[in-house]
Amino acid sequence: MRTIAKPTALWHLLLLLLLAGMGQARAQAAGTTDVILRTDGSEVPGRVLTISPLALTYLPPAGTDTLRLATADVFLVRYANGTREVLHPAPATDESLASDLLPGLSDAQRRTKGRQDAARSYTSGGPFWGSLAATLYGGPFLGVMAPAIMAPHAITAANLKAPYPGLLADPAYGHAYREEAQHRKRGRAWGGYSVGAGLWIALLGSLVAGNL
Repeated sequence: MRTIAKPTALWHLLLLLLLAGMGQARAQAAGTTDVILRTDGSEVPGRVLTISPLALTYLPPAGTDTLRLATADVFLVRYANGTREVLHPAPATDESLASDLLPGLSDAQRRTKGRQDAARSYTSGGPFWGSLAATLYGGPFLGVMAPAIMAPHAITAANLKAPYPGLLADPAYGHAYREEAQHRKRGRAWGGYSVGAGLWIALLGSLVAGNL
């Protein structure tokens, strides 16, 4: 009587990938570090506690002592949840009043810059891990629903992670940035499904081979 080989290694691989995806999601959700952008262009990481007309207080990432910065020296605060608070907006100019956010650049150049910025800044791994986890849990037939739902869903402004959010108001730049970010989101969502489906096919193949 022929013994059936147990696909232990494949099951372990499936479990490790699922745990890795869950760990990645927890790590993204657990971020608590804000970023303070000073008027001189430098960035200060820390958890912002209070903001008053005179001073901003915060806790550094690896410390327990409350530190202070003069509010006049802070341009904006980028919070861990993706929201931003501008303390000292840049003064309006004739160019900004005319909505010329990228002076000297043609529409084609603005679209190119938008795509380049999105390629560098939109780095969310959520669509990949979400599709992978759903496929590993429900199999290829049910798992396909995850990328089918996630891929076309518009990315929220907070999740676009634009390096200069004000530029999204420029029609050519903003459209190109969102389009490139959406394209990358679709690719990651279907990439996670492909990896999950491939693992399922390998697992089924090993089961069939073991029964021959």
